[in-house]
Amino acid sequence: MWSEIKTARREAAIVEDRGWGPTLLLCLAIVLAAATVVVARPLAADAAGRPHTHGHARSLSSVKATAGHRVRRVPHITPGDAQSPNWSGYVAYSPAGTSGFNEVSATWVQKAVTCPKNDAWTLFWVGFDGWPSNEPTADSSVEQGGTSAQCVKGVPHYNAFYEMWPTHAVVPQFPVEPGDHIAANVVYSDGQFIITVTDKTSKPIQTFTQNETCGTNLTCPRTSAEWIAESPSHFGTNKWFPLANYGAMDFANATATDAQGVSGPIQDSQWQDKAIERMIAGTKQALAKVTPLQTSNGTSSFTDMWKRR
Repeated sequence: MWSEIKTARREAAIVEDRGWGPTLLLCLAIVLAAATVVVARPLAADAAGRPHTHGHARSLSSVKATAGHRVRRVPHITPGDAQSPNWSGYVAYSPAGTSGFNEVSATWVQKAVTCPKNDAWTLFWVGFDGWPSNEPTADSSVEQGGTSAQCVKGVPHYNAFYEMWPTHAVVPQFPVEPGDHIAANVVYSDGQFIITVTDKTSKPIQTFTQNETCGTNLTCPRTSAEWIAESPSHFGTNKWFPLANYGAMDFANATATDAQGVSGPIQDSQWQDKAIERMIAGTKQALAKVTPLQTSNGTSSFTDMWKRR
C-alpha cells in the first residue's frame, strides 16, 4: 500500500508539471479514500463478531462490548465456571478466615429417571463440605441428605437418604415416588449435624431426621454449602456409577445460613459462590450443566440438566 501511494504521488507531480495537477490530484484522493473504506470494512465486521480475549472478559463483572459501544452484563454466576468429575449444581463457600455455614436447605420435585446403563445412579442433595476437591485430607468430608434414583438391573428405585462421607456410604431411609415434593436441609448445632428430608406428597407425610457427628480424624469445617446432582462412586474408590438420566431437575427455595447467623440465597453477598458442571475428565464433553441462578424472596432457584451418558 505504501509503495502504491508513493507511486501515485510521483505520477501526480509529473501531471502537475503538465498543468493537469488539480483535477487529477482530486481524483487520486477520491480513489485512495474509497480503498481505505474497502480495507476497513472487514476489520470492523471481524471486531463486532468476535468477543474480547483479554482476561477481564472472563471476569464476573460487567464487560464493555466492542460493537456499538453497548455494555454486556455478565451474569453474577457463569454456569460451568467450575468443573467436577461427578457433581453438578452450585456451591457457596465462605471467605478465608470465617467460620463457615450452619444450615443449608432446598426443595425439589423428584424426577423420574431412565437408565442409560443398568447400574446408573443419581443423587439429589444439599449438604456441607467437599469443596474444593483438593482440600486437605483432614477436611475431606461431606455431610448430606436428599433423594436417590438408583437403577437396579435397569429399573429405577427411589429413596430418601443421608450420608456422612467418608464415614459410611449412602444410607436409604424410606421410598419416594417420581413427582413427590421433597424438602431437605442440614443443620449444624452444638457439634451435631442434623440431617432432615421430608416427602410432602406421601400420605401420611414421611420424614426422617438423623443426628450425626463428624467422623474420627476429620474436622468437618463446613466451609462450603452445596446444592448438587451427583453420580456417586463405588464406595472407597474413584470409579463413578453411570449418571441416571433425570432430564432437568429444578432446585428451588435454596438458602444457606452462616455461622454468624446471616441467611440468604446461594448468591448472597456475605459469601462467594460457583456453578459446577460435570465434565468427562480431560475432555470438553459435559455430562450435566446448570442454568444461571434466579432469586426471589431471598431464595435461589436453578435447573440442573442431564446432557449425556
